[in-house]
Amino acid sequence: MNLPTEKQVHDLIEKYSSSTQQHLYQVGEIMKYFAKKLWEDTHYWWLVWVLHDIDWDHIEKNGDEHMKSDFEKIMDEIDAPAELLWDIRAHGYFLEWIEEQPNTLVRKYINAVDELSGFIWAYFRMIPSDDIMDIKVSSIKKKLKDKWFAAGVDRQHCKNCETMLEIPLDEFIEDTKLALKQSERTWEK
Repeated sequence: MNLPTEKQVHDLIEKYSSSTQQHLYQVGEIMKYFAKKLWEDTHYWWLVWVLHDIDWDHIEKNGDEHMKSDFEKIMDEIDAPAELLWDIRAHGYFLEWIEEQPNTLVRKYINAVDELSGFIWAYFRMIPSDDIMDIKVSSIKKKLKDKWFAAGVDRQHCKNCETMLEIPLDEFIEDTKLALKQSERTWEK
């Protein structure tokens, strides 16, 4: 399978993503961490996640248009293979029109990482520490019960690690924090 290069992807992100750029890169780095841990293809896993919301800003965050025609046009710019599109679309498995299900390891991890990583980052931004490892798992779990905090994050999807991967939430939170900490990128808080 001929995959896009990192440069092609970075150029695409610069062109189409403004407010979601950091999220794309964070999730991409987390997926790279898990791919390495599982002896999977780190570049492919990174691609799936760094591109999962590539159309989000372009379609003005319209959930009804997410991963549809604009997404396909954007992905055509880098000659993305169909398999990559299917794996990316699996993060919307709960949408009526999505046929791709989280039935492979990369698709299950996509669904375990997306909402939880955003939630952890939202929590990290409000604490005084500059070290993400200072976040306590118990604090994240407590905040998950607060429906007003990061209200746009689906709480059930934050627990996909348990339902799709059979990994306890506590363990997955720790791994996600570690992935962000070990990332090659510097994150703006």
